[in-house]
Amino acid sequence: MIRKSKLNIILFILGLMAVGAMNTSQAQILTPEIVVEMKSVTSFAIQPQGDYVAYTLRMQRGPDEKPGGSYSEIWVVSTKTGEAKQYTSQPNSASSPAWTPDGSKITFLSKKQSFDENTQVYAIPLNGGEARKLSHASGNIFSYAISPDGKMLAYRMRDTEEKEIKEAKKKGFDQKVIDTWSTVTRIHVENLANGKSRLVTEDDVHVVNFSWSPDGQNIIYRATNRPFTDDGYMYTDNYTVSAKGGKGKLVFDTEGKLGNPSYSPDGKRIAWLGATSFNDPATGSLFVIDALGGSPDNLMENFEGTAVAFTWKDANMIFLNTIEKTHTYLYEINLKNKRMKKITGGNKPIFRGLSVSKNGRMIATVGNTAIHPNEIFFSNNGKDYRRLTDSNPDLAKMEFGQQETISWKGRDGLEISGVLIKPVGFEEGKAYPLQVQVHGGPESAYLDGWNTSYSTLAQILAQRGYMVLMPNYRGSTGRGVAYSKGDHNDLMGEEMHDNLTGIDHLIQLGLVDKYRVGIGGGSYGGYTSAWAATKHSDRFKAAVVFAGIANQISKAGMTDTPVENAGVHWNVWLYDDMDLVWDRSPIKHIRNAKTPTLIGHGERDLRVPTGQAYELYRGLKHMKVPTELVIYPREPHGLRERAHQIDFCQRALAWYQKYLKGQATN
Repeated sequence: MIRKSKLNIILFILGLMAVGAMNTSQAQILTPEIVVEMKSVTSFAIQPQGDYVAYTLRMQRGPDEKPGGSYSEIWVVSTKTGEAKQYTSQPNSASSPAWTPDGSKITFLSKKQSFDENTQVYAIPLNGGEARKLSHASGNIFSYAISPDGKMLAYRMRDTEEKEIKEAKKKGFDQKVIDTWSTVTRIHVENLANGKSRLVTEDDVHVVNFSWSPDGQNIIYRATNRPFTDDGYMYTDNYTVSAKGGKGKLVFDTEGKLGNPSYSPDGKRIAWLGATSFNDPATGSLFVIDALGGSPDNLMENFEGTAVAFTWKDANMIFLNTIEKTHTYLYEINLKNKRMKKITGGNKPIFRGLSVSKNGRMIATVGNTAIHPNEIFFSNNGKDYRRLTDSNPDLAKMEFGQQETISWKGRDGLEISGVLIKPVGFEEGKAYPLQVQVHGGPESAYLDGWNTSYSTLAQILAQRGYMVLMPNYRGSTGRGVAYSKGDHNDLMGEEMHDNLTGIDHLIQLGLVDKYRVGIGGGSYGGYTSAWAATKHSDRFKAAVVFAGIANQISKAGMTDTPVENAGVHWNVWLYDDMDLVWDRSPIKHIRNAKTPTLIGHGERDLRVPTGQAYELYRGLKHMKVPTELVIYPREPHGLRERAHQIDFCQRALAWYQKYLKGQATN
């Protein structure tokens, strides 16, 4: 006999499956399974000669495989013919593709048990053949780079734990003393001819990333004094050190968030992306300093956008990739006169990251559009981007909702922008149910490209008759430093009203039904959704909260990023203004809640600990508000496993169907 609780679970799962398969008899549409199983290009590197691009193709595990994260395979595509060839395959994932200086081999990181129990660097010939292990590290390698002359291999590896500590742990003495550590990650260099290696960074600092100087004599690296997540966000600096080893030399005493540095091709300058102050939320400005010392120049002073990537074109020119509102752009910066020249952008693909050939003319990037996720794009001098890969050809058979950038005014008159996706089959004069999808961060932005994932239902909803608004409220990137600081000391104040005025704008245009408005998001977007379901519950018929914050006071005491939380989000420590922090906590306003709320959370989330989900759930249950809490085992701040991603996507869709559209799922 099947118990009632088990029967309910079975019936619910069958109902979810029905939601995923609905309307399949009509034109093919996105289902949670299709979205989760999509392939996407991640890291990439152009061959020095510019004839090929090596890239990683990420794909989810199969339904019959052991639960775990996605796989990554190494592929290479010709920039001339667009022909793509696979070089590695499952179950061995590969990452960090690069090239030997002569362009004859592709290098990558992988853990191949038949070769080595640790993650090592491998190389495979461009013309095919077996992969060969290049490195012989005693532990896992986290990142690597081959010297410009191709003779040396530098890599990051964590210290080996002392024998006494290992022995103590075997006896059960594995206690954790907070804010203490026994190992850090350092740079090592291996001679590729004889396999001998040496320690490079002798200081007891934790190295985050590095690169070679053009002459191969030095290494520039970013490091922090402690190997903790918060320190990696807020307390890193750039250093240089001889490739032969020694003590690091500080490049400049920077403040706040910092990106990875790199030398100019002639070795005379150093550039990096970084914050303008400790409380600047993003590494959105480009700095350049003389390699011999001095003070850095911010080449983007008062720029109303956010830098996301750069690379050197030559000794005096830099290519810069920016976000401006909902689009991306490419600039060329002349260091002689410090002028920025816009090369392309706007209606081009949304792209992030740049890899440039040795001659500085050929550019590879990863880009997406409203109808496909990330693919490899190629350009000569950045003017015309040509798509080289097509990893999900079945998407061409689908019809997507029309997507566009829209703008409206905040309560104080400030211009706010975002992305609007209209329902498939949109009809003028008809008011549609609206889902407001809120991004996390808040130092992030929705762009006019591909916006659909297991946690962001975008086109899944558009194909089922919903209007979707994706606002870039104040606090978002893409509008300059002042805009990204616009929510300081006022979380869920004007930034929330930016979302509400966006909804009102659509209502006034007659596009949406004001009685059928839902909201959803993850992390900071989950916090916003929890706030909407409590403080502004009268405005929302349904809410989906993933990894969201319920109580800002308890969250601040448990998160693994307390300094970032206080410094660049709040701009105030909770201990200095407890009343404000409590007032902006959704749980304080729980008695106002009546919005049906689905809550999802990873069991091992350190960024927003799982207790936040329980606090919100228990409060909503006490107020007799329809709610459901789903905890995903093994998962961190985001879901990695196929079944979990599908489950959450199905549940969110079912929640909107039931409470926003008023349609039962079984």
